[in-house]
Amino acid sequence: MVSLAKENLLRERSKIALSVGGVVLAVFLIFATTGLYYAISAVVDNMVMKAGADLWVTSKGSSGSLHSPSLPSNRLASDLKEINGIQKVSPLIRRPIATDMNGEQVLVSINGFDTVSGLGGPWKVVEGKSTPRDGEAIVDRVLAQKKGLGIGDSMELEGKRFEIVGISDETFTLISYMVFVTLEDARSFMPGDLTNFFLVTVKAPGDVTQVKQAIESNLPAVSVSTSRENAAQAKEETVGGFLPIVFVISAIGALVGVLVVGLLVYTMTIEKSREYGILRAIGAGNLYLYRIVLFQSLTVSILGFVIGAAISPPLMSGMQYLVPEFVSTITPRMMAWVFSLFVVTGLVASFIPVRRLSQIDPAVVFKQQ
Repeated sequence: MVSLAKENLLRERSKIALSVGGVVLAVFLIFATTGLYYAISAVVDNMVMKAGADLWVTSKGSSGSLHSPSLPSNRLASDLKEINGIQKVSPLIRRPIATDMNGEQVLVSINGFDTVSGLGGPWKVVEGKSTPRDGEAIVDRVLAQKKGLGIGDSMELEGKRFEIVGISDETFTLISYMVFVTLEDARSFMPGDLTNFFLVTVKAPGDVTQVKQAIESNLPAVSVSTSRENAAQAKEETVGGFLPIVFVISAIGALVGVLVVGLLVYTMTIEKSREYGILRAIGAGNLYLYRIVLFQSLTVSILGFVIGAAISPPLMSGMQYLVPEFVSTITPRMMAWVFSLFVVTGLVASFIPVRRLSQIDPAVVFKQQ
């Protein structure tokens, strides 16, 4: 059975190449779209999880997301320090601003952190310093590449000039670029004595829940969340609406794969009717014939996946070089998920010619003599 299926595939190399090419295109489409979702989701997760805090304290009803404004008073820091179990309290300012760069309006997310505690600072610096001083900034890699910025250059944000001393990576959120500055510099972008968030670390990791409850009891005018809770809410607010789009495009990619592979095996079934008729004449049943088609279908689907998975990373790297805003990542989990998807695609496609197989008459052998 396997040898016959292989022989059929080898005889139709041009058709196989076209079909595999269609599957490769579908695989790349799914990797690019899903990879974009995972990349942005990872950035949003890192914005919270790699800030170094156990708890996030915000205005009542707010979260740690840029889409949920929080403006507590700076005086809240002294109130938090009086609560038992708290080791460190550090303010964090995150404010989006639109600034003009080379005649283009760019949305930048100012990230002002306490350089002494380090909480809320950049989590991945690929060039230069990881801790700025007053008047200095660490800018996102995508922004630096897009605008031709480098270490030693300067940038202006709302009339205040900063020297670029570092380049951060994985800090582009699809709509804005993160720029890290000192807490003191960030205060110039905020009204009065307000901040955005207070990052809290506890003395004992096992006391996070108790400290969270203590803050809520003593300071009812604030909201408190763990980093994990905050990250989940921030991802839902930022990329939650993008997930249905990923599913739709993945479904379209899988459908394209089913149609391409299904059309191939259906065409081959019609063209090989005489061979299948001979098999029927010598006693082969429907199941045996279906297994031949199934092998062919899975071979094309899996081969297309393997080639698509091999070429997707370098193609995405090339796209990122040409279009810095295109950020995408392929994870082992994603690889396994897409592989499973195209195994199912091969299985589904193999059912397309089943009715045709069952109608093949052994007498066709003698009619074509």
